[in-house]
Amino acid sequence: MDENKEKSFEKRDELVNVAMVEFGEKGYENASLNNILKEAGISKGTFYYHYKNKEDLYMHLIDIIAEEKLKFISERMGSIDFNDDVFEVLKRLMTMGMKFAYKNPNINKFSQSFIKDGGTPTHNKIMEKYYIKRKDYLNNITRKYGFQSMDYIGNLIERAYERNQIRKALPKEFVKSIINYLFMSLQQIVNCNSLEEYELAANHLVDFIRDGIGEK
Repeated sequence: MDENKEKSFEKRDELVNVAMVEFGEKGYENASLNNILKEAGISKGTFYYHYKNKEDLYMHLIDIIAEEKLKFISERMGSIDFNDDVFEVLKRLMTMGMKFAYKNPNINKFSQSFIKDGGTPTHNKIMEKYYIKRKDYLNNITRKYGFQSMDYIGNLIERAYERNQIRKALPKEFVKSIINYLFMSLQQIVNCNSLEEYELAANHLVDFIRDGIGEK
């Protein structure tokens, strides 16, 4: 079966929503495929016709989030001047990312669990497979929504180095990894009850990063 073919069937949306919640609440290893199928009202026969196993379903959820987020951000890119100071651009991108997360609570819940699982042996193996199996799919949706690559923040950091906005003594890959990690982990670092509080915390984070890595 083609890894990237559209998995379309009558209760697909129910399956996706239930799976987002199950993985989001329990993490990958503790999530139960039986619970997902029961809650979604889908037989094992139907499930295994469209998916190989729990891992395949998990990867499909990542596909959905990746495309939805690229689409969401691409529709709002016109409001950003990429010639502006890199840290101001980061603030705007972060705000977009937060609005995307708040738009769909199930995606938000899944994403937070995804971050918590990050670094575990099981999760690392899944993601190694994911980027190999989904390489063509990721390249296609990246081009579809007008990005150079999935790592649009990394591309921004590259331009910041070219414009001497970041201290060149700091290794690029180190800076990219730190910024991506902090962006993804902000909801775990601070306890925010609204998008406004979250945006304020994001601005504080970017100012903190600017003071740490910015060219004086």
